Amino acid sequence: MRLKTLLLGLVSALVVVSGAVAKDHPGHGPKAKTGAGCKPAVTVMLAGTLAADVDPQDGDTSFVLSVQRANRHGRAYKQAGTATITVDAKTRVRRQGEKNLGALAPNDRVHVTAKVCKADLKDGATPDLTARKVGAHPAAADDGADS
Repeated sequence: MRLKTLLLGLVSALVVVSGAVAKDHPGHGPKAKTGAGCKPAVTVMLAGTLAADVDPQDGDTSFVLSVQRANRHGRAYKQAGTATITVDAKTRVRRQGEKNLGALAPNDRVHVTAKVCKADLKDGATPDLTARKVGAHPAAADDGADS
């Protein structure tokens, strides 16, 4: 009888300790609905061109994109016509083998992929976008059909 009581006490003590340890891990539990680390985060894809007067340099942290196409999460940016794209150290930039922001040139065709909280896009809002990937191609060559 004493052995059963001892085992029952030991098991209940272990359960209490494991519950207390689980509360000490702040990363576990409900996720934020907006801001950094939110769930669900959706991918916003924008395609457009850089303006003729926009020539980003390597040290720049952002550039302005004239949005011509977007996926459904980027509709509000397309309606606005332009979007300010922020870049950071994690952003992958690609243009004709170059891997830096300074490689972008005026009138380039640009495709931007970014993650943003789904709740932040509610009601046509256009929150700041930090690009995960920026792909660029030179402007299409003029075929001389103007004359």
